[in-house]
Amino acid sequence: MKAIKPDVHGDLEILKAIGRHSLLLPDDLCAITQRSYSSIIFRTKKLKDHGFIRWSETQDKNRAAWLSYPKAFQLTNKGVGKLMEKGGEHRVPESSKQFLHQVTEAHVAASFEIGARERLISRSQILANPKTPETASDFFPVVFQFKGKDYNYKLTPDIGPAAIKYPNGTYRFFVVEVDLASEPLITANRDRQAIETKIAAYTAILEQRIFETQFGLPNLTILFTSTTQTRVDNIMGLCGQMTGKFANRFGAQVVPTITSGVKPPKPGYAVLLPWLQPGGKALNIGEA
Repeated sequence: MKAIKPDVHGDLEILKAIGRHSLLLPDDLCAITQRSYSSIIFRTKKLKDHGFIRWSETQDKNRAAWLSYPKAFQLTNKGVGKLMEKGGEHRVPESSKQFLHQVTEAHVAASFEIGARERLISRSQILANPKTPETASDFFPVVFQFKGKDYNYKLTPDIGPAAIKYPNGTYRFFVVEVDLASEPLITANRDRQAIETKIAAYTAILEQRIFETQFGLPNLTILFTSTTQTRVDNIMGLCGQMTGKFANRFGAQVVPTITSGVKPPKPGYAVLLPWLQPGGKALNIGEA
């Protein structure tokens, strides 16, 4: 029987993949590492038995509630220490954020990595680029007016900014908002968060070119994922009404949650499948 070898390339790749995404489902781990399901289950069991990874804390503490749903891996403190020793980046789940949102966010982020492979430029790579302005941070600072109210936002995307590099040498920079249909599309309460407010904020970011001044990016595409086709259609309907000349900078895809019982799209869907745009147009971000 193979011993645990966290310094061997294959096992380190598993730790690094989980570290990049904070939570990772076994199917996504298979696709990222390009290893079979049986191989991943065997190696992750070894890594788990030796204390480098664990099932997600939320699912582990509520085993009965999560019994029939896919489980996600996260790093333990020992796993974090191993990655730090090897100079690898790492993220761990945030206790202040809803678990289902975090695991869906990680699943979407993993899909970009699977679909783009070496063409993907991560947020950490953008921030580490010496050409990136020192003002770059976790958020877009944006001041705008919407429905008669003044907003002074620090808008933090769920994913990104990141980029895809194309064979012709150009890049598409993007951010992603992961929607679980937990907030209203529109609201009469100006103090309540709604999808329309995010759309208004991102439209202001495009109008004011804050993506350029804050991060040094030449362009920006805003992508939404949501749980059903109806919700995606409604989000794109709002974008069509609100974004004017920037409508072609927005897109949306259906991404079911692990609790929905719906089979997820094929691995790499974020890059390999089209995104719906306002007016029924399609955006293929895998192509320039």
